Amino acid sequence: MSGATRVMAGRPPESDFRGLRWPGSVSGGLLGLLGFPPVFSRTDIVADRLTVAIFLLAAICGGTAAGLASGRVVAMRARWGRLTLRRSALVGCLLVLPLAAVDYRLYWPPAADRLPVPRVSRQAVTNISAGNARGSTWAGCYEYKGQFSRGGGGPGGSWGSLKLSQTDGALKVLNGTSALQGGVDDDGGFRFGAEGIDGQDTIRVLWEGKFKGSSLGFTRRETLLRGTNTVNTTRLTGRAQRISCNP
Repeated sequence: MSGATRVMAGRPPESDFRGLRWPGSVSGGLLGLLGFPPVFSRTDIVADRLTVAIFLLAAICGGTAAGLASGRVVAMRARWGRLTLRRSALVGCLLVLPLAAVDYRLYWPPAADRLPVPRVSRQAVTNISAGNARGSTWAGCYEYKGQFSRGGGGPGGSWGSLKLSQTDGALKVLNGTSALQGGVDDDGGFRFGAEGIDGQDTIRVLWEGKFKGSSLGFTRRETLLRGTNTVNTTRLTGRAQRISCNP
């Protein structure tokens, strides 16, 4: 695939190689990039951002080198004659598009699940402004269940209950003994969080998601700090269903 445009064009003479450098390097780098998610999604490592960036750069550079080399060594005659470089590039792009779609559909979600989870900053959970919602449509009790990402928390899940109080765009939430505050917009999008102190530890929790009818989808990030050092950040993704507050 990395030499698709040159395969259809046939082996160019040395004088024509300059015209194939950019198509070769670009197509090779693109295919190297597409090869990263299938490999990374099968690993069990929890890599930091620098390691992921190095792996990604290596995949792109390797594909680029292969694309440049293929411009010199690949030779094939098409049955209908020698195609122009422009038509060959078009054929190569058409071949790459289905591969990119399959790559995104099958491998990107599990690969993204293994990426490091961004930590929750103090600014993200303090003084969260109210939204533009009106009334108390989404007030009530909810039972939630979610799955931890591999990049933050590892395999497994968590469940619990939320009690929401809504005054127009302002939210007050009880999650067990933890009190959180935030806002909600008229389209159902919400954000609430809090920062708590437990001895030498600082815990920051941020919930984000969207209400839909009597349920909501959410992502919860939780950062644990010891002093000024970040111990870990977990990400829980799931759904919650409204239940009676007086079972």
